[in-house]
Amino acid sequence: LRFLEQRMRDLERRMSDSPGEEVLTEYAEVSERFETRGGYEIDARTDEVLANLGVSYLTRDRSITGLSGGEKARVALAALLLAAPDVLLLDEPTNDLDDRALTWLEGYLKGYRGGVLFVTHDRDLIDAVATAILELDEQAHRVTRYEGNYGRYLDAKRAARIRAQQAYDAQQDEIAGLRERAAATARMVGFGRAAPDRDKHAYNFRGKNVERAVSRNVRSIQEKLARIEANPLQPPPAPMRFRADFAAGRLRPGTVAAKASDVEVTYGDRQVLAGVSLLVDAEDRICLTGPNGSGKSTLVRVLTQQEKPDRGSVRWAPDVRIGFLHQEPQLTAPELTVAENITLGLRLAGVPNVTDEARGWLVRWGLLTRDDLTKKVMDLSVGQQRKVELGILVGSNPDALLLDEPTNHLSFDVVESLQAALTDFRGPVVIVTHDRRLIREFPRRLWTLHDGHLRVTDLWPARAAAPK
Repeated sequence: LRFLEQRMRDLERRMSDSPGEEVLTEYAEVSERFETRGGYEIDARTDEVLANLGVSYLTRDRSITGLSGGEKARVALAALLLAAPDVLLLDEPTNDLDDRALTWLEGYLKGYRGGVLFVTHDRDLIDAVATAILELDEQAHRVTRYEGNYGRYLDAKRAARIRAQQAYDAQQDEIAGLRERAAATARMVGFGRAAPDRDKHAYNFRGKNVERAVSRNVRSIQEKLARIEANPLQPPPAPMRFRADFAAGRLRPGTVAAKASDVEVTYGDRQVLAGVSLLVDAEDRICLTGPNGSGKSTLVRVLTQQEKPDRGSVRWAPDVRIGFLHQEPQLTAPELTVAENITLGLRLAGVPNVTDEARGWLVRWGLLTRDDLTKKVMDLSVGQQRKVELGILVGSNPDALLLDEPTNHLSFDVVESLQAALTDFRGPVVIVTHDRRLIREFPRRLWTLHDGHLRVTDLWPARAAAPK
């Protein structure tokens, strides 16, 4: 459009000097193309898109090099949307967008006249915009297409799980039946044998024929059994479970798990936390939100006592075991295998005796294969490393959970399983997240951090009164 606009200006200058037929014809063609493609509205559309993406304060002559990463991402997204191609290809388009921009982008993509292919971990965006979902299976290395939005995707996954369980149960019944038949048939070898004082020649003729027939039947059953057991169906993944042990006396329902008083943290000239005070009850469900760079991760590090505040204090109930998940995977020994990292991580968390059962959780949940346990952590994807950390977190048997963006790098089935496990967890949970669905469905209280100050919103009464 800018090229067409410049060409129109050039032709206008030529027409003012010598308005020939050729110049007039070209000007008519160029101006028609400019108008058809929305050239006369482009400035207004640019202002609208930049405003809705939250960067209207940027002047047109501002250099890109001086922008933050989030600002660059939003400007790039604005440029792509304004170009209006036949097909939009978007990789995590909701990153760096606030709630207002997210809502606007959903509406824009729903009404887009071309095709849209987007990669995202935003479940709400998929539910609002998608008409089909392509799921990449990192273990099977295949793509499965699901028609409809996220709700229909979940319905299809639940139905597939039921079918997988039914097929597995049927095969287990078949295996048990074949083993029983093989044993029963083998016992028939002795049936019909003649007594010692009878005609041995007649027995030898009849008995050996019976034995041969029985042996053939046994071999046939055993061969069929071997074929099944060589490549058996696997059971569907077991649901993820955390196990908070209130009986141990470390943390009891109805008590205060943690208390922070007047916490202040300053980095250089910037005050990240300004007199933050809070309480965490023994059965709290809390989501911590706020703009990027607002200090959410700092607050979590202070709460987990990994970082000491400049002022104020944090106190936990005695002997409480805290389970913490960093924003990005931080396994202790990436040069070692997955199994070795699980053992090391659990020992560092205070679990002295690590069993094969603890290492097998990841396999039973369908997060990793048994072959993955022998791989070096450095050879795993970021998502697989995140799953290893989840295994360590569960195995440490924590009393309280503080999780920094726990849904990052996880597939949707794992996110759904994790959210269900967190809902069932009996201890307090504090989650730093931008996941809109998690924020909407999980917490009883919402912590919002902005300019160093914490605002607490109690959601529980409204949720308790809401219709089921």
